[in-house]
Amino acid sequence: MEEKSSNRLETIVAILIAVTTVLGAVVAWRASVSDDASGDADFAGIQASMDAEETRALNFVNTYENYGTYTTYKRYSTLGDLIAEDVANAKNDQEVAQLDAQRANAHDLAIANQGLFPNKYMDRNGSYSVQRQLGEMWADAAKKKDLYPDPQFADADKFRQKTNRLLQSLMVIALALVFYTGVELVNERVQSALATLATLIMLGGVVMAVLIELGK
Repeated sequence: MEEKSSNRLETIVAILIAVTTVLGAVVAWRASVSDDASGDADFAGIQASMDAEETRALNFVNTYENYGTYTTYKRYSTLGDLIAEDVANAKNDQEVAQLDAQRANAHDLAIANQGLFPNKYMDRNGSYSVQRQLGEMWADAAKKKDLYPDPQFADADKFRQKTNRLLQSLMVIALALVFYTGVELVNERVQSALATLATLIMLGGVVMAVLIELGK
């Protein structure tokens, strides 16, 4: 009778070992998936960081190139206006003609440079809004590619924490396997108790893994 009971316990333990092994494999797979997701999020964050820095650098180069052209336009436009004021104070027709030619030349150069930068960033007072151009260029670039790495890195940290917690639950399940293996090594009187303890540990590890998957 005791032999039949022992054989039944051995059969149950063997089944539980198989079930625990399968459950451990499932948890290990889910940890691997979470680890892959963490790596993908890290890569996406790095790519977004590189795109953001590249976009920022190009925007600064283009904007200040336009601003340099604007300052050239402004210089010739102001020069032409100042010469026009001098025309009114000219002493004779020859000086008037000479000054007017200089004024026309300055205004022509101003007009030529005015077409080389986006006039929409000029304010009503004639100044150039560098920050507005930088802002619009950034917004346009953000429509085409991801320029915000922080959310990606946050996701990577979240998946990394999930992976670590799943590995902890896997260690609990692995501990149950150790106890199941020890059932045959102990006295028959404590075999049932040890098998029960191993089952409780296994269930605890499984519940832990399920809660982690559910985000709790």
